[in-house]
Amino acid sequence: DRLFFVILLTWFLFYFGHRMYKAYAQIIVNGQVMLEKMSVNFTDEIRIKKMMVEEGDEVVAGDSLFSYVVETPGLNRLDKIYNKYDGNNNWFLREKMAVTRQIQLKKSDRQGINTLIQLKKEELEALKKRVYLGSELSHKIEPVKTKIQELENEKSSLTSEINVLYDYLQRLRQQEMLAISMNQKAIEEELAAKSAFESLVLYYTTPITGLIGQIQKQENEVCYQSESVMTIHKLGVIKIKAYFLPEHANDIAIGDEVTVVFEDGSKSKGLVQNFYISTYPMPPEFQKRYEPTTRSIVVDIVPKDEYEAENWLSYYKMSVKVVKSRFKMLQ
Repeated sequence: DRLFFVILLTWFLFYFGHRMYKAYAQIIVNGQVMLEKMSVNFTDEIRIKKMMVEEGDEVVAGDSLFSYVVETPGLNRLDKIYNKYDGNNNWFLREKMAVTRQIQLKKSDRQGINTLIQLKKEELEALKKRVYLGSELSHKIEPVKTKIQELENEKSSLTSEINVLYDYLQRLRQQEMLAISMNQKAIEEELAAKSAFESLVLYYTTPITGLIGQIQKQENEVCYQSESVMTIHKLGVIKIKAYFLPEHANDIAIGDEVTVVFEDGSKSKGLVQNFYISTYPMPPEFQKRYEPTTRSIVVDIVPKDEYEAENWLSYYKMSVKVVKSRFKMLQ
């Protein structure tokens, strides 16, 4: 029993000692692994024409990221001309095919009527012979003549319709030639506008090597003077933004060593590079829900050496815990 009591007492002393150490000897705060970044913005209003990168792409200094034009009063007119001609207008072809088909059908109908007229005329001649011989009555001749006349009238009507269609087809061909001529002018105007427009297109090249961050503007969007097109994160210049409470201000000094605990449980060493006395709202992901906005002191923490810096890159944009000892001797 005495041994059990000693073990239990030792465990309680260790547990409460550890809790007291963490509560009073250590400061544990939230942080996020960040790369130093630059914003891409302009002194003039510009319109993005073509975006050549996506978020997360790695770029090298000198790479073209996007093309753009500076907004000017005459730019919209050039842009409209540039995109006006579509080259897909085949209405004349469809209409000519339809008219030609109608002509063929009406010619076929007329040929059929010609055949009927010929048959009726033969029937009329045979009927006249029988009447002459007295085997048929003469009153049967008149209906056949009437039918032949009706067929002749129908044939004449079809011929007139065919002639009208031929005239329309001829006008279509003339209009098509005129349209081709006009389209040729439109094409020439488009090519001239394209040449003038392309002379205004500029390309933005990155001055640094890094990763493409958030892209705020898409193709054909206007970027105003106060806005940013995108952000570029500098490779190799990695740090952690840590958020200390205002009451920790006296425990922070440039050059202090801290322990960084990543989400997978691995640990690393870093140094306080800079901190900002003014307090800033803590990022939403570190705020407690339904509680007033907490303000914090932002602290920049850099890797202790190159090995640590290379290790931090794999945790880019991840949340971390930053552990800072209150006592120099415990760092």
